[in-house]
Amino acid sequence: MTQTSNLSNAAYKQIEIEEWDQAAAAWHKWIPVINAFVSVATDIMLDQAGVETGNQVLDITAGDGSQSIMAAERAGKTGSVLATDISPAFVKLARHIAQTQGVTNMTAEVMDAENLALQDNSFDAAISRLGMMFLPDPLRGLQEIHRVLKPAGAFAAIVYTTPDKTPFFTQSPQIIREQLNLPETPTKETPTKVALTHTSTAPQAHQPGPFALGTPDFFADLFAQAGFVNIEQEIIEAPLRFDTTEDFIQWRRDVAISHKTMLAGQDTETQERIWQEITKAMRQYETSDGFETPTELLICSGQKSVNS
Repeated sequence: MTQTSNLSNAAYKQIEIEEWDQAAAAWHKWIPVINAFVSVATDIMLDQAGVETGNQVLDITAGDGSQSIMAAERAGKTGSVLATDISPAFVKLARHIAQTQGVTNMTAEVMDAENLALQDNSFDAAISRLGMMFLPDPLRGLQEIHRVLKPAGAFAAIVYTTPDKTPFFTQSPQIIREQLNLPETPTKETPTKVALTHTSTAPQAHQPGPFALGTPDFFADLFAQAGFVNIEQEIIEAPLRFDTTEDFIQWRRDVAISHKTMLAGQDTETQERIWQEITKAMRQYETSDGFETPTELLICSGQKSVNS
């Protein structure tokens, strides 16, 4: 079982709320790029969750609700989508976007994925796009999702695979550490060994982060432990594209809170020098028509037994 103490869970979640609240507006600014990046994976996720007309759909770690709106289109006027996120700023943003776009079959609520304030057996399908890996106890989250699904309901989630397949996450923190002579300490973007090593027969500490659920079969094993059946996994390449390297760097400067934390206390000149070094390193991903860095995604899904 993946677990941390209740105290550390609570502390981590509070930091998560504060950091995601800070990043919400900037994240939404770049959402057209993100939606393009995960468009194929999102379609696969919605298919694997079986989202269709008339469904009651739950979105976990919904962010600004972009994929919630896509699910709402599939659910139609006779269905509905509940977008949930631990960040009040993201929930406020999701509500605003849905209202602005005239999406009437979607609502958004602040909710902890590990403690869903929802009735048992109340949703036909559930989805999560690039969020489950940040839960301090993903098994608990999966158990909660399993609880609120109706019998035969399905859950599908997108996560990153491993650092070597999505190198941009670890390259820039490494440059910052080298430039500032910082020790090799784990951040949300530099996973520790415990987050990438899995032994299914014994409890272990869990280090949340982008690659925490990406080791082959690890996420699927958690699905099974939570009670899901008919578990499927699909890995796809999903290149992350920007018009220019400078656009990519600006995106990281806008949304990567961990970078800001690492650079805190440094004068402006030092920070700019380090960002110039990061920019130089990222130019390896320039193409004839822009910027493209490799990324690999895992879509994992499972079904609640009809006899549950």
